[in-house]
Amino acid sequence: MKLEGTCKIYSTLGLEYQFGEFYIDRDYLVFDQNFSLGMKKRQTFPVAKLRNITITAEENELSLTFSCDNIQFEINENTHGNLREFKGLLKNKGLNGADFKKEKNSEKASYTTHHYHNFAQ
Repeated sequence: MKLEGTCKIYSTLGLEYQFGEFYIDRDYLVFDQNFSLGMKKRQTFPVAKLRNITITAEENELSLTFSCDNIQFEINENTHGNLREFKGLLKNKGLNGADFKKEKNSEKASYTTHHYHNFAQ
């Protein structure tokens, strides 16, 4: 699941508005910051280090807030995605190990014995 939109980022340097995509890749929260002309900057944060994951309602608008070390993030509901579902993923620390194994097993099941024989040669 991806959340795409503008995010407020509070750090020791101050407040910044950044546009990009948030998604979870295994044990990391990935933020792909989109610049003009198709350029991106990728930042990763360990999901285990995320703290204060809450949904707040301010001025009839939902916001998902969380922090990692000394950086605090605020994503509002104008993003393209479901904030509540993404909050559940963050609280559950990303992908469940069983889900990850299930994904790998489905990839393995797509090959037959004939394929393995050809790969061995």
